[in-house]
Amino acid sequence: MNTTFEYGRQFVVDNRKDLESYLCSLWKEYKEIWPAQHEDENPDSGSNSGSSSKYQPFLSFDGNFARARNYIGFIHFENSNIEIYPKVFQNELKEPETRKIKELMHRHLFYWFSYCRKVKFPFNQASLDRFDFELPELILYLFAKQICEVISLRPYSAYEEVQEALFTPRGRINFDRYAARMSCGNYHMIDCDYEPFIFDNLLNRTIKYCTRLMLSKTRVIETQRILNEIIFMLDEVDDRVCSVQQLQTIRIPSMYSDYEDVIQICCMILKNQVYSYQEYEFKNWSLLFPMEYIFEDFISGYIRKHFSNTFKVEPQKSDLYLHTSPNTFNLQHDILLTNKKTEEQIIIDTKYKPRWNLEKCDSKKGIAQTDMYQMISYAYRRGTDKVLLIYPNTSDKPADDSVFLIYKGTKDETIKIKAVDVPFWSLDGHLSVEKKLKAELRSILSDEF
Repeated sequence: MNTTFEYGRQFVVDNRKDLESYLCSLWKEYKEIWPAQHEDENPDSGSNSGSSSKYQPFLSFDGNFARARNYIGFIHFENSNIEIYPKVFQNELKEPETRKIKELMHRHLFYWFSYCRKVKFPFNQASLDRFDFELPELILYLFAKQICEVISLRPYSAYEEVQEALFTPRGRINFDRYAARMSCGNYHMIDCDYEPFIFDNLLNRTIKYCTRLMLSKTRVIETQRILNEIIFMLDEVDDRVCSVQQLQTIRIPSMYSDYEDVIQICCMILKNQVYSYQEYEFKNWSLLFPMEYIFEDFISGYIRKHFSNTFKVEPQKSDLYLHTSPNTFNLQHDILLTNKKTEEQIIIDTKYKPRWNLEKCDSKKGIAQTDMYQMISYAYRRGTDKVLLIYPNTSDKPADDSVFLIYKGTKDETIKIKAVDVPFWSLDGHLSVEKKLKAELRSILSDEF
Protein backbone atom coordinates (compact mmCIF):
# COMPACT_ATOMS: atom_id res chain seq x y z
CA MET A 1 0.00 0.00 0.00
CA ASN A 2 1.38 3.40 -1.04
CA THR A 3 -0.10 6.20 1.07
CA THR A 4 0.71 9.72 -0.03
CA PHE A 5 -0.53 13.31 -0.27
CA GLU A 6 -1.32 15.40 -3.34
CA TYR A 7 1.99 16.45 -4.88
CA GLY A 8 3.72 14.46 -2.14
CA ARG A 9 6.74 12.20 -2.27
CA GLN A 10 7.46 9.89 -5.19
CA PHE A 11 6.83 6.18 -4.81
CA VAL A 12 7.76 3.10 -6.82
CA VAL A 13 5.08 1.51 -9.02
CA ASP A 14 4.93 -1.93 -10.61
CA ASN A 15 4.13 -2.22 -14.29
CA ARG A 16 4.08 1.50 -15.01
CA LYS A 17 3.01 1.04 -18.65
CA ASP A 18 -0.19 -0.86 -17.82
CA LEU A 19 -0.98 1.37 -14.84
CA GLU A 20 -0.66 4.48 -16.97
CA SER A 21 -2.84 2.92 -19.67
CA TYR A 22 -5.48 2.08 -17.06
CA LEU A 23 -5.47 5.65 -15.72
CA CYS A 24 -5.89 7.03 -19.26
CA SER A 25 -8.92 4.80 -19.80
CA LEU A 26 -10.27 5.87 -16.41
CA TRP A 27 -9.94 9.53 -17.38
CA LYS A 28 -12.19 8.97 -20.41
CA GLU A 29 -15.00 8.33 -17.93
CA TYR A 30 -13.98 10.95 -15.38
CA LYS A 31 -13.55 13.88 -17.78
CA GLU A 32 -17.30 13.92 -18.40
CA ILE A 33 -17.81 14.47 -14.67
CA TRP A 34 -14.84 16.77 -14.01
CA PRO A 35 -14.20 19.14 -16.95
CA ALA A 36 -10.56 19.82 -17.78
CA GLN A 37 -10.16 23.06 -15.85
CA HIS A 38 -7.33 22.22 -13.49
CA GLU A 39 -4.37 24.53 -13.42
CA ASP A 40 -1.87 21.73 -13.97
CA GLU A 41 -3.79 20.04 -16.77
CA ASN A 42 -1.76 20.16 -19.96
CA PRO A 43 -1.90 17.25 -22.34
CA ASP A 44 1.22 18.44 -24.09
CA SER A 45 3.48 18.31 -21.06
CA GLY A 46 5.58 15.65 -19.36
CA SER A 47 5.37 11.98 -20.19
CA ASN A 48 2.01 12.46 -21.89
CA SER A 49 3.18 14.87 -24.58
CA GLY A 50 2.00 14.60 -28.11
CA SER A 51 -1.36 12.91 -27.59
CA SER A 52 -4.27 14.08 -25.47
CA SER A 53 -5.74 10.57 -25.67
CA LYS A 54 -2.83 9.43 -23.49
CA TYR A 55 -3.44 12.15 -20.91
CA GLN A 56 -4.58 11.51 -17.34
CA PRO A 57 -4.46 13.98 -14.40
CA PHE A 58 -4.15 11.49 -11.55
CA LEU A 59 -0.44 10.57 -11.38
CA SER A 60 2.73 11.91 -12.97
CA PHE A 61 5.45 9.41 -13.83
CA ASP A 62 9.23 9.51 -13.92
CA GLY A 63 10.55 6.13 -14.95
CA ASN A 64 9.23 3.60 -12.44
CA PHE A 65 8.39 6.35 -9.96
CA ALA A 66 4.99 8.02 -9.65
CA ARG A 67 3.74 11.10 -7.85
CA ALA A 68 0.18 12.09 -7.01
CA ARG A 69 -1.31 15.15 -8.60
CA ASN A 70 -4.47 17.02 -7.56
CA TYR A 71 -6.89 14.10 -7.19
CA ILE A 72 -7.53 12.40 -3.86
CA GLY A 73 -8.94 8.93 -3.29
CA PHE A 74 -7.55 5.53 -4.11
CA ILE A 75 -6.33 3.48 -7.06
CA HIS A 76 -6.46 -0.32 -7.09
CA PHE A 77 -4.72 -1.72 -10.13
CA GLU A 78 -3.53 -5.34 -10.12
CA ASN A 79 -0.95 -5.39 -7.30
CA SER A 80 -0.73 -1.60 -6.94
CA ASN A 81 -2.74 -0.08 -4.07
CA ILE A 82 -2.43 3.69 -3.80
CA GLU A 83 -4.20 6.05 -1.39
CA ILE A 84 -3.97 9.81 -1.95
CA TYR A 85 -4.94 12.36 0.73
CA PRO A 86 -5.34 16.18 0.63
CA LYS A 87 -2.16 18.22 0.76
CA VAL A 88 -3.57 20.53 3.47
CA PHE A 89 -2.76 17.80 5.99
CA GLN A 90 0.82 17.15 4.99
CA ASN A 91 2.60 19.71 7.21
CA GLU A 92 0.88 18.64 10.43
CA LEU A 93 0.21 14.96 9.66
CA LYS A 94 3.54 13.77 8.33
CA GLU A 95 2.87 10.04 8.74
CA PRO A 96 -0.36 9.30 6.81
CA GLU A 97 0.13 5.53 7.19
CA THR A 98 -0.79 5.49 10.90
CA ARG A 99 -4.33 4.43 11.79
CA LYS A 100 -5.08 7.44 14.02
CA ILE A 101 -4.06 9.92 11.34
CA LYS A 102 -6.00 8.07 8.65
CA GLU A 103 -9.10 8.08 10.81
CA LEU A 104 -8.78 11.85 11.31
CA MET A 105 -8.45 12.41 7.55
CA HIS A 106 -11.34 10.03 6.76
CA ARG A 107 -13.66 11.87 9.12
CA HIS A 108 -12.77 15.18 7.48
CA LEU A 109 -13.28 13.77 3.97
CA PHE A 110 -16.80 12.56 4.66
CA TYR A 111 -17.60 15.74 6.57
CA TRP A 112 -16.66 17.77 3.47
CA PHE A 113 -18.66 15.45 1.23
CA SER A 114 -21.75 16.00 3.40
CA TYR A 115 -21.89 19.63 2.18
CA CYS A 116 -21.03 18.92 -1.44
CA ARG A 117 -23.44 18.69 -4.35
CA LYS A 118 -21.00 17.85 -7.12
CA VAL A 119 -19.21 15.24 -5.01
CA LYS A 120 -22.20 13.82 -3.19
CA PHE A 121 -21.46 10.67 -1.27
CA PRO A 122 -24.72 8.86 -0.60
CA PHE A 123 -24.20 8.15 3.09
CA ASN A 124 -26.35 8.97 6.06
CA GLN A 125 -24.18 10.68 8.64
CA ALA A 126 -25.41 8.12 11.16
CA SER A 127 -23.66 5.44 9.09
CA LEU A 128 -20.25 6.99 9.62
CA ASP A 129 -19.39 5.02 12.74
CA ARG A 130 -16.44 2.94 11.53
CA PHE A 131 -13.19 4.60 10.50
CA ASP A 132 -10.74 1.85 11.42
CA PHE A 133 -10.52 0.60 7.79
CA GLU A 134 -8.34 1.55 4.87
CA LEU A 135 -10.10 4.04 2.60
CA PRO A 136 -11.25 1.50 -0.07
CA GLU A 137 -12.58 -0.88 2.58
CA LEU A 138 -14.21 2.00 4.42
CA ILE A 139 -16.09 3.05 1.27
CA LEU A 140 -17.20 -0.53 0.58
CA TYR A 141 -18.43 -0.81 4.18
CA LEU A 142 -20.39 2.44 3.89
CA PHE A 143 -21.83 1.43 0.52
CA ALA A 144 -22.95 -1.91 1.97
CA LYS A 145 -24.44 -0.42 5.12
CA GLN A 146 -26.40 2.24 3.23
CA ILE A 147 -27.86 -0.28 0.77
CA CYS A 148 -28.77 -2.72 3.55
CA GLU A 149 -30.54 -0.04 5.59
CA VAL A 150 -32.62 1.15 2.63
CA ILE A 151 -33.65 -2.33 1.45
CA SER A 152 -34.55 -3.56 4.96
CA LEU A 153 -36.62 -0.45 5.65
CA ARG A 154 -38.53 -0.38 2.33
CA PRO A 155 -38.22 -3.28 -0.14
CA TYR A 156 -38.62 -1.99 -3.68
CA SER A 157 -41.21 -3.34 -6.12
CA ALA A 158 -42.07 -1.75 -9.45
CA TYR A 159 -44.10 -2.12 -12.59
CA GLU A 160 -41.86 -3.58 -15.27
CA GLU A 161 -42.75 -4.42 -18.84
CA VAL A 162 -42.70 -8.11 -19.70
CA GLN A 163 -42.94 -9.57 -23.21
CA GLU A 164 -44.26 -13.12 -23.13
CA ALA A 165 -46.13 -15.66 -25.27
CA LEU A 166 -49.22 -16.91 -23.36
CA PHE A 167 -52.15 -19.23 -23.92
CA THR A 168 -54.52 -16.58 -22.51
CA PRO A 169 -54.22 -12.86 -23.45
CA ARG A 170 -52.85 -10.56 -20.79
CA GLY A 171 -52.17 -6.84 -21.06
CA ARG A 172 -51.67 -5.76 -24.68
CA ILE A 173 -51.47 -8.19 -27.60
CA ASN A 174 -48.41 -7.51 -29.76
CA PHE A 175 -49.83 -8.30 -33.20
CA ASP A 176 -46.49 -7.90 -35.01
CA ARG A 177 -44.88 -10.64 -32.93
CA TYR A 178 -48.08 -12.73 -32.99
CA ALA A 179 -48.23 -12.58 -36.80
CA ALA A 180 -44.63 -13.75 -37.02
CA ARG A 181 -45.41 -16.62 -34.62
CA MET A 182 -48.50 -17.64 -36.65
CA SER A 183 -46.35 -17.91 -39.78
CA CYS A 184 -44.39 -20.59 -37.93
CA GLY A 185 -47.54 -22.49 -36.99
CA ASN A 186 -47.58 -21.39 -33.33
CA TYR A 187 -50.97 -19.67 -33.59
CA HIS A 188 -52.06 -21.02 -30.18
CA MET A 189 -49.41 -18.86 -28.38
CA ILE A 190 -50.44 -15.18 -28.06
CA ASP A 191 -47.66 -12.59 -27.74
CA CYS A 192 -48.52 -10.15 -24.99
CA ASP A 193 -46.91 -7.09 -23.40
CA TYR A 194 -47.91 -6.41 -19.79
CA GLU A 195 -46.52 -4.68 -16.68
CA PRO A 196 -46.75 -6.70 -13.47
CA PHE A 197 -45.84 -5.16 -10.09
CA ILE A 198 -42.77 -7.26 -9.24
CA PHE A 199 -39.90 -7.48 -6.78
CA ASP A 200 -37.60 -9.03 -9.40
CA ASN A 201 -37.09 -5.75 -11.27
CA LEU A 202 -34.19 -3.97 -12.97
CA LEU A 203 -33.20 -1.91 -9.92
CA ASN A 204 -33.08 -4.89 -7.57
CA ARG A 205 -31.15 -6.93 -10.15
CA THR A 206 -28.62 -4.08 -10.41
CA ILE A 207 -28.32 -3.80 -6.63
CA LYS A 208 -27.73 -7.54 -6.34
CA TYR A 209 -25.12 -7.43 -9.11
CA CYS A 210 -23.26 -4.52 -7.48
CA THR A 211 -23.46 -6.29 -4.12
CA ARG A 212 -21.75 -9.36 -5.56
CA LEU A 213 -19.09 -7.13 -7.12
CA MET A 214 -18.36 -5.58 -3.73
CA LEU A 215 -18.38 -8.98 -2.04
CA SER A 216 -15.67 -10.14 -4.44
CA LYS A 217 -13.47 -7.22 -3.41
CA THR A 218 -13.86 -6.72 0.32
CA ARG A 219 -11.74 -8.59 2.83
CA VAL A 220 -13.45 -7.19 5.93
CA ILE A 221 -15.66 -9.72 7.71
CA GLU A 222 -18.22 -7.13 8.85
CA THR A 223 -18.66 -5.82 5.30
CA GLN A 224 -18.97 -9.38 3.98
CA ARG A 225 -21.69 -10.07 6.56
CA ILE A 226 -23.70 -7.01 5.47
CA LEU A 227 -23.31 -7.82 1.78
CA ASN A 228 -24.44 -11.42 2.32
CA GLU A 229 -27.45 -10.09 4.19
CA ILE A 230 -28.35 -7.94 1.16
CA ILE A 231 -28.05 -10.94 -1.16
CA PHE A 232 -30.29 -12.94 1.20
CA MET A 233 -32.95 -10.20 1.12
CA LEU A 234 -32.76 -10.22 -2.70
CA ASP A 235 -32.91 -14.00 -2.95
CA GLU A 236 -35.98 -13.88 -5.22
CA VAL A 237 -34.18 -11.56 -7.66
CA ASP A 238 -32.40 -13.04 -10.69
CA ASP A 239 -28.61 -12.86 -10.91
CA ARG A 240 -27.80 -10.87 -14.04
CA VAL A 241 -24.95 -8.71 -15.28
CA CYS A 242 -26.15 -5.08 -15.33
CA SER A 243 -24.77 -1.90 -16.85
CA VAL A 244 -24.78 1.77 -15.88
CA GLN A 245 -26.73 2.55 -19.06
CA GLN A 246 -29.61 0.37 -17.82
CA LEU A 247 -29.40 1.98 -14.39
CA GLN A 248 -29.78 5.48 -15.85
CA THR A 249 -33.16 4.54 -17.38
CA ILE A 250 -34.74 3.85 -13.98
CA ARG A 251 -37.19 6.42 -12.61
CA ILE A 252 -37.95 6.14 -8.90
CA PRO A 253 -41.42 7.03 -7.52
CA SER A 254 -41.41 9.67 -4.78
CA MET A 255 -42.43 7.12 -2.14
CA TYR A 256 -39.09 5.35 -2.76
CA SER A 257 -36.96 8.51 -2.73
CA ASP A 258 -34.42 6.90 -0.38
CA TYR A 259 -33.45 4.61 -3.27
CA GLU A 260 -31.94 7.61 -5.10
CA ASP A 261 -28.87 7.23 -2.89
CA VAL A 262 -28.72 3.51 -3.65
CA ILE A 263 -28.84 4.25 -7.38
CA GLN A 264 -25.96 6.68 -6.94
CA ILE A 265 -23.93 4.02 -5.12
CA CYS A 266 -24.56 1.49 -7.89
CA CYS A 267 -23.67 4.09 -10.49
CA MET A 268 -20.35 4.83 -8.78
CA ILE A 269 -19.55 1.12 -8.63
CA LEU A 270 -20.45 0.39 -12.25
CA LYS A 271 -18.65 3.44 -13.64
CA ASN A 272 -15.39 2.62 -11.91
CA GLN A 273 -15.12 -1.10 -12.51
CA VAL A 274 -13.05 -2.81 -15.18
CA TYR A 275 -14.33 -6.31 -15.92
CA SER A 276 -12.09 -9.31 -15.52
CA TYR A 277 -12.68 -12.71 -17.08
CA GLN A 278 -14.48 -14.00 -14.02
CA GLU A 279 -18.01 -12.80 -13.38
CA TYR A 280 -18.54 -10.80 -10.16
CA GLU A 281 -14.88 -9.91 -9.71
CA PHE A 282 -13.31 -6.49 -9.56
CA LYS A 283 -10.03 -6.51 -11.41
CA ASN A 284 -9.33 -2.81 -10.92
CA TRP A 285 -11.26 -0.24 -8.95
CA SER A 286 -10.61 3.43 -8.25
CA LEU A 287 -12.41 6.42 -6.78
CA LEU A 288 -10.77 9.80 -7.31
CA PHE A 289 -11.94 13.36 -6.67
CA PRO A 290 -10.37 16.74 -7.58
CA MET A 291 -9.77 18.68 -4.38
CA GLU A 292 -10.39 22.07 -6.03
CA TYR A 293 -13.99 21.07 -6.59
CA ILE A 294 -14.39 19.56 -3.13
CA PHE A 295 -13.14 22.74 -1.45
CA GLU A 296 -15.29 25.01 -3.60
CA ASP A 297 -18.38 22.84 -3.23
CA PHE A 298 -17.89 22.50 0.53
CA ILE A 299 -17.66 26.27 1.06
CA SER A 300 -20.63 26.86 -1.22
CA GLY A 301 -22.74 24.23 0.55
CA TYR A 302 -21.76 25.49 3.98
CA ILE A 303 -22.70 29.10 3.17
CA ARG A 304 -25.95 27.96 1.56
CA LYS A 305 -26.94 26.03 4.69
CA HIS A 306 -25.92 28.54 7.35
CA PHE A 307 -26.24 31.97 5.71
CA SER A 308 -29.08 31.71 3.19
CA ASN A 309 -31.37 33.70 5.52
CA THR A 310 -29.13 36.73 5.03
CA PHE A 311 -27.78 36.20 1.53
CA LYS A 312 -28.99 34.94 -1.79
CA VAL A 313 -26.34 32.33 -2.59
CA GLU A 314 -25.57 31.69 -6.28
CA PRO A 315 -22.80 29.16 -6.97
CA GLN A 316 -21.09 29.24 -10.36
CA LYS A 317 -22.78 32.52 -11.35
CA SER A 318 -21.90 33.10 -15.00
CA ASP A 319 -24.28 35.69 -16.46
CA LEU A 320 -21.67 38.30 -17.40
CA TYR A 321 -19.08 38.68 -20.16
CA LEU A 322 -16.07 40.96 -20.38
CA HIS A 323 -16.99 41.75 -23.98
CA THR A 324 -20.49 41.98 -25.41
CA SER A 325 -21.79 42.05 -28.99
CA PRO A 326 -20.88 39.27 -29.36
CA ASN A 327 -20.60 37.82 -25.87
CA THR A 328 -17.04 36.67 -25.27
CA PHE A 329 -14.81 36.02 -22.22
CA ASN A 330 -17.48 34.69 -19.88
CA LEU A 331 -17.01 35.44 -16.18
CA GLN A 332 -17.87 32.68 -13.73
CA HIS A 333 -17.84 33.40 -10.01
CA ASP A 334 -17.40 30.47 -7.66
CA ILE A 335 -20.03 32.03 -5.38
CA LEU A 336 -21.99 35.28 -5.65
CA LEU A 337 -23.66 36.55 -2.48
CA THR A 338 -26.40 39.19 -2.59
CA ASN A 339 -27.53 40.70 0.70
CA LYS A 340 -31.31 40.31 0.85
CA LYS A 341 -31.77 43.64 2.65
CA THR A 342 -29.15 45.97 1.18
CA GLU A 343 -28.70 44.15 -2.17
CA GLU A 344 -24.94 44.58 -1.78
CA GLN A 345 -22.99 41.87 -3.58
CA ILE A 346 -19.89 39.97 -2.53
CA ILE A 347 -17.90 37.89 -4.98
CA ILE A 348 -16.33 34.82 -3.39
CA ASP A 349 -13.57 32.89 -5.10
CA THR A 350 -12.28 29.72 -3.47
CA LYS A 351 -8.61 28.95 -3.97
CA TYR A 352 -7.43 25.50 -3.04
CA LYS A 353 -3.86 26.73 -2.87
CA PRO A 354 -2.49 26.39 0.65
CA ARG A 355 -0.37 29.39 1.55
CA TRP A 356 2.51 27.87 3.49
CA ASN A 357 4.59 29.93 5.96
CA LEU A 358 2.80 33.25 5.44
CA GLU A 359 4.95 34.93 8.07
CA LYS A 360 7.90 34.50 5.69
CA CYS A 361 6.01 35.57 2.56
CA ASP A 362 6.43 38.87 0.77
CA SER A 363 3.77 41.59 0.68
CA LYS A 364 1.65 39.56 -1.75
CA LYS A 365 0.70 37.22 1.12
CA GLY A 366 0.96 34.14 -1.06
CA ILE A 367 -1.59 35.38 -3.60
CA ALA A 368 -0.82 34.74 -7.26
CA GLN A 369 -0.76 37.85 -9.43
CA THR A 370 -3.03 36.20 -12.02
CA ASP A 371 -5.61 35.55 -9.28
CA MET A 372 -5.54 39.22 -8.34
CA TYR A 373 -6.07 40.28 -11.96
CA GLN A 374 -8.97 37.83 -12.19
CA MET A 375 -10.67 39.25 -9.07
CA ILE A 376 -10.31 42.83 -10.26
CA SER A 377 -11.99 42.01 -13.57
CA TYR A 378 -14.77 40.18 -11.71
CA ALA A 379 -15.44 43.12 -9.38
CA TYR A 380 -15.20 45.77 -12.08
CA ARG A 381 -17.63 43.98 -14.41
CA ARG A 382 -20.04 42.99 -11.62
CA GLY A 383 -20.07 46.53 -10.25
CA THR A 384 -19.18 45.61 -6.68
CA ASP A 385 -16.29 46.67 -4.48
CA LYS A 386 -16.22 43.54 -2.31
CA VAL A 387 -14.25 40.43 -3.25
CA LEU A 388 -13.39 37.58 -0.92
CA LEU A 389 -10.58 35.10 -1.62
CA ILE A 390 -11.01 32.01 0.54
CA TYR A 391 -8.06 29.67 1.16
CA PRO A 392 -7.87 26.51 3.30
CA ASN A 393 -5.92 26.68 6.55
CA THR A 394 -2.46 25.13 6.48
CA SER A 395 -2.08 24.76 10.24
CA ASP A 396 -4.50 24.26 13.10
CA LYS A 397 -4.62 28.04 13.53
CA PRO A 398 -5.67 29.92 10.36
CA ALA A 399 -3.48 32.80 9.22
CA ASP A 400 -4.50 36.43 9.72
CA ASP A 401 -6.66 38.08 7.08
CA SER A 402 -5.10 40.30 4.42
CA VAL A 403 -6.86 43.25 2.75
CA PHE A 404 -5.84 44.80 -0.59
CA LEU A 405 -7.30 48.12 -1.79
CA ILE A 406 -7.28 48.51 -5.56
CA TYR A 407 -7.86 52.09 -6.71
CA LYS A 408 -10.01 52.75 -9.80
CA GLY A 409 -7.87 55.52 -11.21
CA THR A 410 -8.68 57.85 -8.32
CA LYS A 411 -8.51 57.43 -4.59
CA ASP A 412 -12.25 57.98 -4.26
CA GLU A 413 -13.22 54.53 -5.53
CA THR A 414 -11.59 51.29 -4.50
CA ILE A 415 -12.09 47.56 -4.91
CA LYS A 416 -11.54 45.77 -1.62
CA ILE A 417 -10.10 42.30 -1.97
CA LYS A 418 -9.84 40.32 1.24
CA ALA A 419 -7.83 37.10 1.44
CA VAL A 420 -8.73 34.81 4.32
CA ASP A 421 -7.74 31.38 5.55
CA VAL A 422 -10.82 29.55 6.83
CA PRO A 423 -10.98 26.48 9.09
CA PHE A 424 -11.14 23.58 6.64
CA TRP A 425 -9.64 20.94 8.91
CA SER A 426 -8.53 20.66 12.52
CA LEU A 427 -6.46 18.36 14.69
CA ASP A 428 -9.45 18.42 17.05
CA GLY A 429 -11.66 16.85 14.37
CA HIS A 430 -14.34 17.93 11.94
CA LEU A 431 -16.79 18.99 14.67
CA SER A 432 -14.33 21.70 15.63
CA VAL A 433 -14.26 22.85 11.98
CA GLU A 434 -18.06 23.12 11.92
CA LYS A 435 -18.07 25.48 14.88
CA LYS A 436 -15.03 27.57 13.96
CA LEU A 437 -15.98 27.99 10.31
CA LYS A 438 -19.42 29.33 11.15
CA ALA A 439 -17.96 31.93 13.51
CA GLU A 440 -15.25 32.90 11.00
CA LEU A 441 -17.65 33.34 8.07
CA ARG A 442 -20.14 35.26 10.21
CA SER A 443 -17.39 37.66 11.19
CA ILE A 444 -16.13 38.05 7.60
CA LEU A 445 -19.51 38.49 5.93
CA SER A 446 -20.79 40.98 8.50
CA ASP A 447 -17.57 42.99 8.28
CA GLU A 448 -17.24 45.93 5.90
CA PHE A 449 -13.68 44.86 5.04
